This record gives sequence, structure tokens and C-alpha cells, in this order.
Amino acid sequence: MNLFVIWALTTICVMAEVAHEENPYTKAIKNNKQWHSKHGYVQVRPGAHMFYWFYFANGTQINADRKPLIIWIQGGPGFAASGIGNFAEIGPFNMDMQPRNHTWAKERNVLFIDHPVGTGFSYVTNNSLLVKTDREMAMDLARTIKVFFKRHKEFRKTPTYLFSQSYGGKLCPRLAFYLHTAIEKKSLKINFKGIGIGGGWVNPKESVLVQPEFLYLTGAIDRNLYLSSSDVAKKLVRAIETQAYSQADILDDYLFQTLNGQGELNFNNVYAASPYPALEELDTKMNQYVKPTLTGVNKTIKWTYLSVKAYQSLKQSFLVPSVSFLEAILEKTKLKIAIYNGNLDVVTPLGGASNWVHNLKWHGAAEFAKAKRHPIRGSRNGYYKEMKRLSFWWVFGAGHWVPEENPEAMAHIMDYLMAEDDGDSKN
Repeated sequence: MNLFVIWALTTICVMAEVAHEENPYTKAIKNNKQWHSKHGYVQVRPGAHMFYWFYFANGTQINADRKPLIIWIQGGPGFAASGIGNFAEIGPFNMDMQPRNHTWAKERNVLFIDHPVGTGFSYVTNNSLLVKTDREMAMDLARTIKVFFKRHKEFRKTPTYLFSQSYGGKLCPRLAFYLHTAIEKKSLKINFKGIGIGGGWVNPKESVLVQPEFLYLTGAIDRNLYLSSSDVAKKLVRAIETQAYSQADILDDYLFQTLNGQGELNFNNVYAASPYPALEELDTKMNQYVKPTLTGVNKTIKWTYLSVKAYQSLKQSFLVPSVSFLEAILEKTKLKIAIYNGNLDVVTPLGGASNWVHNLKWHGAAEFAKAKRHPIRGSRNGYYKEMKRLSFWWVFGAGHWVPEENPEAMAHIMDYLMAEDDGDSKN
């Protein structure tokens, strides 16, 4: 047998083996048939299409409308909820395509939306349609949510909550206010009950101001780098306070480079390994295994966990705070609010989050400041305090992704927010 024949036979065998390789996502679905979901597109503007992926509570449509409904607002901006929120944090399967024990889809309906347009499976026919402001992004999301509830009228009376993370946490108060206004004007019919903000970039200056000290106190940077980065942070804060956002954006990039001057830091969790190698693998899995199973999805899209184009389009809005919308919600609505932050988070350090929450201007601010803390359920999971409709949670052992890094504390936060009787929330 000559070498060519041997090579040909070997090639055929390898190809046959690859051809018969089972799709791990398809296998996961076969082994866990209960996870029924629906997905689709909403054209929010001509040429701008937003993708959503909806999991029924416990994977079944039967009595799903009697379970709470969570709308997940991802961060970034430009991180894809269909992959990060879904597979990296709270969906039925993890990034290894294995069942997640603490999925939010148990006893709850979960709606993921790839936002802004141009992110994940959402797309635009022209890059000029990418959003440039938080207002534009929130309007697109509000339109998507309106269409979803028109398509699924059975959920209009279902208790519905927004849960958000990072930049999504900055967007959440604005979106919540838009939804509340639409409900009052009777252009939207949903039973909107509350919002959760995790690692929220709500007041960027407060987060930025404490980053150098937090990294210094945890040992991630030395004293010299602490002093030099603190100077940059103070200049950045002054630029934000004077609304010089172009200058602030330049200083923000410089601060990031400065803080990484002694080696690359993991801003998601100061003591954990970087999540990005796993997210890069997720790119491959989403395109190779997940996308082919989603009927109706634009198959020309190459899914990436972060849309750089969408991120860059929002650069001028990145450091604009959304505190005023949160204060308006506290003053003008009956929405219940839970704000939570991990103690290992570098993007939004816990101290900075506590500062901006305690500086909120609302009718219960003085009482909130004096309120005592209670332990979070479980062992050494942290503390929380509450007053009227606002609660703040110090979550231990978690960084920027609280749902995945401390699911026990996260379960308490969700139970608290969704409890009809506030007296039950401490149990």
C-alpha cells in the first residue's frame, strides 16, 4: 500500500469521526428535555433587529404564567446575554454544556435579550443604526419588551422583574422608568414589580474613585502604583463631574492601562483567574454547536461574546451616570429595588457601591442610612440592609458576577425581592 493510499484512508477515517461527533449542546438538550424555550427577533427600528431567548419556568409552558418572570439586562456594553447571561451565569446549562444546579429558570421564567443591537444574535443592516446613547439603547429594549408581551399575552399579569449587571445596572434604572411610564400611559400591559442591580455601573465616578485603594488594600498593586493611579482617578472624577466626557473617556483608558502596569488584573474578581479564555471558547461553541439548533436565527452572524462595534459606539455614554433615574423610581413608583455587589469586584468595588447607594436623594434616605444590617442566608455570605422599598447587599466571596460566584446569596436576594410579604424576606 503506497503512502498516498494510507494518507487518503487516514483522512477519511478522521473526517468520519468528526462527522459523527455528537453536538454537546444537542446532547445536553436530549438529556434534559424539560428545558423548553422560545426565541425570536423584534425589529425595533427599520434595519435594527433584537434577538431574545425565553426560558419557561421549569422548562414547561404549563402554569408558567403563575411563576415570576425575570428580564435579564446584560452589561458591557456589548456583552451578549444569549451567551454570557445564559451559559456563563444563570441559564439551564453552563459553558461546558452541562446542567447548572442554580439556574434561574427553576421556578422562574427568564428572558434574555441581546442588546444593544449589533450584539450577540442581534444585528443591524447598517452600522449607522448602532446606538450611541443609553437613551437609544433603553428605547430599543423597551420596544422589544413591549413586543414580547404582545406575543405572549399570558404573561401580562405575571410578576415581572428586571435584573441587571454592570453596565446593564446603569441602564436598568432608565429602562425601568421608561417601562413604568409606558404602563401608566397604558401603552404597555405588564405586572412590573421590581428591579435588581448587581455590580451596577450606576455612578461611575464613585466606582472609579475607590478602584486604586481597593486594589492596593487587596495586595493587587503596590504603593507606588496606588499613588500614581489615584492621581489619574481623581482627574477622571473631576472630568465626570464637569461633564467633560471626551476627556473622561481618555482618562478612563489611561487609568485602566496604569492599573495593569504591574501585570494584567482580573477586574471581574481580584483573586480569580481571568474569565476570558473560557469566553473565547464560548465563541466557538455558540457558533459551532448552539447556533445551528436555533431556528430562525440569522445564520450569517458570527456570534461573539463581546461586540466591539457596539461597545465603541457607546463610548461617549460610558461614564454618564444614571443616578437621577434611580432616584425618580424611588420617589415616583412602587417598584421594589435590590442593589447588590460582590466584595471581590474591581469594576465596581463594594465600597464605591455602598457610597453611591447611601448618597441617593429620596424620601427614605435618612432612615436607610441608620438601618441595621442583617446576615445574608447561609454561612458567611455577607450582609444586607433595607428601608421601605430599597435594599443593599454586601455579598462575600463574589466578584462582578454574583449569580455564578455566590448563588446561595443570590437566591436570598431574589427571594427577598420577589416576596409578596416583606416579613418573610429575612427567613
